[in-house]
Amino acid sequence: MSLSGLFDIGKSAIFASQTALNVVSNNIANVNTPGYSRHEAILEVANPVQVKGNYIGRGVGNVDIRRHYDNFIHLQIIGQNQSYGRSYALDRGLSHIEQIFNEARDLGLGNSLKDYFNAWQDLANNADGQPQRTALLQKGEALVHTAQQMESDILDTLKEINNDIGNVVNDVNALTSNIATLNEKIAQLEAGLSTDKASYFRDQRDTKLNELAELMDYTWYEDKNGRVDILVGGETLVSAQGATELTTDVDIDGHRNLYARGKDISSVFQKGQLGGFLDVRSDIETNSLHDLRKLIASITNETNNLHRTGYGLDGSTGNDFFNALQIYSSDDSTAGYISSATVSDAAALTLDEYDISFVDAANYEVYNHQTGALVTSGAYTAGGTISFEGIDVVIDGAPAANDSFLISPLSGVIENFGVAISETDKIAASDTDVSVTGQDSNNVIAQAMVQLHQSGVSDLSNATFDEYYQGIVSDVGIMSKAATDSLTYDDNLRFELEKKRDEVSGVSLDEEAANLIRYQRMYEAGARIIKVTDELMEMIINL
Repeated sequence: MSLSGLFDIGKSAIFASQTALNVVSNNIANVNTPGYSRHEAILEVANPVQVKGNYIGRGVGNVDIRRHYDNFIHLQIIGQNQSYGRSYALDRGLSHIEQIFNEARDLGLGNSLKDYFNAWQDLANNADGQPQRTALLQKGEALVHTAQQMESDILDTLKEINNDIGNVVNDVNALTSNIATLNEKIAQLEAGLSTDKASYFRDQRDTKLNELAELMDYTWYEDKNGRVDILVGGETLVSAQGATELTTDVDIDGHRNLYARGKDISSVFQKGQLGGFLDVRSDIETNSLHDLRKLIASITNETNNLHRTGYGLDGSTGNDFFNALQIYSSDDSTAGYISSATVSDAAALTLDEYDISFVDAANYEVYNHQTGALVTSGAYTAGGTISFEGIDVVIDGAPAANDSFLISPLSGVIENFGVAISETDKIAASDTDVSVTGQDSNNVIAQAMVQLHQSGVSDLSNATFDEYYQGIVSDVGIMSKAATDSLTYDDNLRFELEKKRDEVSGVSLDEEAANLIRYQRMYEAGARIIKVTDELMEMIINL
């Protein structure tokens, strides 16, 4: 090897150390950058040259930049982010409901319910007393107001959840668009258009995948060109062709549902915030809201059934104390419609909801909406009455096979809830007509109302009104506590996984500071080689 070969060795040391210093400096600069993976300069020995039978090195050859990355940990973090997102959504929704049913300050329905029946007890103690009658109407109105306020707050929570679903979908679309863009950058860089590997873009894409996992559950894979495809419910959201946006639409029940290419895929989401919000919405509607409405419907029905048998001070009878129960309906039919739905026998009501499903154009079946049990079936005649469990329904038009109609005594029961009596003399505390007997009013009906409060009700699985309500409060508290515990657990587990990732991919300032000094010395030594070689070359020339 000639003396000039020392210049090449020194030059290779300078260039290699410069590259390594750039890598170390970039690591230090990104020590607090979320999702950044530490990079390391890997130095390789240049191919040696043979001189008189010996092989002599020629300095540093290629300098490779390696990304410290563990794919297994990354997959675990994605899965954990999906669980965390679901727990976050459940906790967010149920914590609101828990506050609505908070009885700690005696401001909830339990206190109003107690005051209402205590007013009946006061009336039983003085059946003719006007102050007691006035107080009863006031306590009844207070019960109505509390129930309506609670339902309004629950419905506001459901609206907020629907808005959250829409906001999450917007975030999902933004992320999938960014991932599609990063896919193209990675594919181009790793296809030979640049000598640099796309490690920095991969870090960005991994961060987007983690953020997306917190919003929804999905499956993904990476193709041979470095692009990732993202699939949800058999629909591709990200592919080599780009990103497909999710859309939302509100159905007849007020539910914001999710669509991909026009297909409803709401049911496929189980995790992430989307899965959590969809589940908590369903939980609130089928448990808290349904049970509250059923309680109010039972109070209305039992009170009215008993009150109609009594007599007021003015001799009136057959009066409802609260507004009578109504039947509400909705249909999933293009040619059939419900022309009438009424209560035929209030005593026979079970306060359940029902689905009238058409087997074909001439036959129907009625199912309990909650249990799925068959209630009755029959042949359909346009304009004919379908009767079951105290309800008469008339369907007109031309319903077809698979058409269905929801029949509910609960949907608008709290909205319709109200004290029907405006005159105190019409309150039926007695079981006899004092205008006929000429005697003082007795307290038989008022006392029966007090007993009603203390007795189990068949519509409520033989629980008393108080027991049923406390069951609702207890269930809400248990579900909310479980959601909070789950959120804490998932957050802690995610933190531990992030620590494991940092052990592999995180930047250590101490280590990088040592590398900085090491490569600085290497740079200085390389420069010294060139200087010494230059001095030797000058000496030879001057000989």
